[in-house]
Amino acid sequence: MSAALAGTMPGVTSIQRSGEPGAQTGSITIRGRNTINAASPLVIVDGVPGSMNNIDPQDIESLSVLKDAASAAIYGVQAANGVILITTKRGKTGQKTRVDYTGMVSNASPTTHLKFLGAGDYAMLYNEATLNENPSARVRYSDEDIQKFRDGSDPIGHPDTDWYRETFKRSAWETQHNLSLSGGTQTTTYMGSIGFVNQDGLTDARKYKRFTGRLNLDSRVTKWLSIGLNASAYRGITDDAYESSAALVQYVNRIAPTIPIYNEDGSFNYSGLANPVALRGTATGLTKIYDTQFFGTAYAEVRPLAGLSLKALYNLRHDARDYRRFKKHLVYGNASSLANSGDREGEHSYYNWNWYTTQLLANYTKTFAKLHTLNTLLGYEQVNNPYSYTKTTRKGGGSDELPWSLNTLDAKSQTNDDGGSEVARRSYFGRLQYDFADKYLFEFNLRADASSLFPKDNRWGYFPAVSAAWRLSEEAFLKRQASWLSNLKLRLGWGKTGNEEINETYPAVATYAFGKAVLGDTETTTTYEARYVNNKLRWATVTNYELGLDASFFDNQVGFELSLYQKNTNNMLLKLPIQGVIGVNPPAQNAGSVRNTGFDLNVFHNYRLGKDLRYAVNLNLSYVHNKITDLKGTDGEDPDNKLYWFMEGQAIGTFYGYVADGYFNTQDELTNGPKRTGAEKLGDIRYKDFDGDNKITAADRKPIGKNFPSWTGGLNLAVYYKDFDFSMLWQGAFNVDAYFTGEASYAFFNSGKVLKRHLDRWTPTHHDATYPRITRNSQINFATSSFWLQDASYVRLKNVTLGYTIPRAFLSKWGVTGAHVFLTGENLLTFSHLEGLDPEAPSNNRGAFYSNVKKFTLGLKVSF
Repeated sequence: MSAALAGTMPGVTSIQRSGEPGAQTGSITIRGRNTINAASPLVIVDGVPGSMNNIDPQDIESLSVLKDAASAAIYGVQAANGVILITTKRGKTGQKTRVDYTGMVSNASPTTHLKFLGAGDYAMLYNEATLNENPSARVRYSDEDIQKFRDGSDPIGHPDTDWYRETFKRSAWETQHNLSLSGGTQTTTYMGSIGFVNQDGLTDARKYKRFTGRLNLDSRVTKWLSIGLNASAYRGITDDAYESSAALVQYVNRIAPTIPIYNEDGSFNYSGLANPVALRGTATGLTKIYDTQFFGTAYAEVRPLAGLSLKALYNLRHDARDYRRFKKHLVYGNASSLANSGDREGEHSYYNWNWYTTQLLANYTKTFAKLHTLNTLLGYEQVNNPYSYTKTTRKGGGSDELPWSLNTLDAKSQTNDDGGSEVARRSYFGRLQYDFADKYLFEFNLRADASSLFPKDNRWGYFPAVSAAWRLSEEAFLKRQASWLSNLKLRLGWGKTGNEEINETYPAVATYAFGKAVLGDTETTTTYEARYVNNKLRWATVTNYELGLDASFFDNQVGFELSLYQKNTNNMLLKLPIQGVIGVNPPAQNAGSVRNTGFDLNVFHNYRLGKDLRYAVNLNLSYVHNKITDLKGTDGEDPDNKLYWFMEGQAIGTFYGYVADGYFNTQDELTNGPKRTGAEKLGDIRYKDFDGDNKITAADRKPIGKNFPSWTGGLNLAVYYKDFDFSMLWQGAFNVDAYFTGEASYAFFNSGKVLKRHLDRWTPTHHDATYPRITRNSQINFATSSFWLQDASYVRLKNVTLGYTIPRAFLSKWGVTGAHVFLTGENLLTFSHLEGLDPEAPSNNRGAFYSNVKKFTLGLKVSF
């Protein structure tokens, strides 16, 4: 569901990194990144925190996004990153029982993949790379060899293996089913549904099944008492090989096309590099993952007075993962070159998360003198979040025929690990809304949050928000003079929200570790404090300023919504470096600030032409400028990925490296120009010497790009003609970079192969090339620099659908009240500068990932 949000609304960036079955989710960011740590929005499902990726899309009634602090503040923790509100379907009062079925079958294939050169070009470039490194070396391939690779005259001795085609399937099938039952009496409504998804992957081993169930019950017991129950369950089963799909892709990207798949006797060939065809399916072993979720909410609501409601709610969310993995003993090749995977290994892990949420709400609404409307809300919330895990591994012995029994493996090798944590939050909140004649609108929110992550004296944070709106279109002077004006509203908002996100469970509690020390002649076990504790740690805050204008004209046939905003994150929770000689890990600190400035624009137009034709057009566009404004002077590389640097004045996710300045084209440039290593040769990359010392050193590195788009947008077109409907969604992201390394960029990397782009390499007669002189072993050109940075901007046809509603007159004799058949295409067209890489793929990867997929789907919706 998260991936489907891409391009649908301004200010919401959804990036789908993978098309792998069971992993087709989107990473969502709302109005830019607020923090160096995780920045996921809060998801509220039917009033309580939940998860959106385990919900069957057919069960969703509505989805909305709260982006400004004034509207999101009431939701407290994590609302600093925005709020996604999901309401699931429910029965309707007085509705006869209704049965709805939705079924879909899809065919998925890769959006793209790396295009490697065939054996002939590989051999030609291999020789050239050898001579570039050593002009007196003996080349591996003769002209005759190269010709045989090209013409296929000797497929056994001179193969031209397309490893991608031989390893992966062309396409994979997917089916989805959802069956729901809904209805209601005058006092009770109900909705129940079951869903099933079955996905095959582009690898033989990868498969995914998902089972979902939902039950929503609401009952008005008396005039003053209502009760309800919302319950949902999810079960996901993932089957895969021991080696991941990403590993298989890496093997394909690496092994040369000149290597045969099979030996002459028909057995799998082993050349010193993994043979991906030999590793297909479950040859390496098996992985099985069971994901389970139960989500249940019970509530009671009392209305003792007119306009007053008191509601008590309790929610239980239980997530569990049962993870099992088994490595087989695999041997292939021949006597002269044999691959041996080593001992069998097994792992069994179990992860258990729980969230217990209690809410008490009091809401009062009153209208005075027909013009003044007052709405107040007071609330209390308590959330407890315990987590635990256990992990067991064994190695040696065993049998490939009994993969899921650890007992068959060597008991002496067993390792055990377990652990857990618990986080608790308590909140009090209130909201006051005032509306005068639907013309002047005011809202005030105040929330007090406490989190167990912080020291006892700093656990509470207080976060106010206020907003106002003026509907100018309701003013008499505009109504008289501008009848064409349907709506004109000016909005203004300010608010603070708290952020507790830090990659640590007990940042305010001293933790200890075990070690070894020698006292005299005896080694003894010691206990020592593993890190400092910061007793002054407190909430990070996000302050949001917003100015908005909404307008629509000609009976709302055309209009726009514009929001200008600035978000300032202060006291960001970070672990800044400390002196290594102290010997402990750094504590969490309130030590950073980030600013996001931008705008969201939504423009719409809809029109009806006669009784049979109508259309709607929606364009959304967003811009965000992200900047780290304070790091307490501790600029430095991301400890998790050295391609990125955190720097004051730069965006989160900034690439940092040398600035390429062409190639060394002449001997004079090579002799007298600034060099990085002193081993450069003609055709190597030249870098800019910013400090003027005629040397290329670390001091010459600069920010060279960023991995998050400044601009995002979407264009949605819908046309309805009689019983036909057509829609398409274009989506794009701009001013964003990617930095691909390894086999995705470098020729012959790790004994790998070569891409089509490597044909345009530097030679003594070709200086205007897109690739430096080609080499096999030298990595002199692989320093992090702007040369390898790629523009990852793109425009994509995200979705296109053609549907037909079957006339009721035809269906009624079958007892069917409605039927709709449709054909959908997803990710059918992509316009990007990247070669063989999906623009939504991980932006700092070696090309070893499961690509996004394009899908063709045939679907049917039927109601009874």
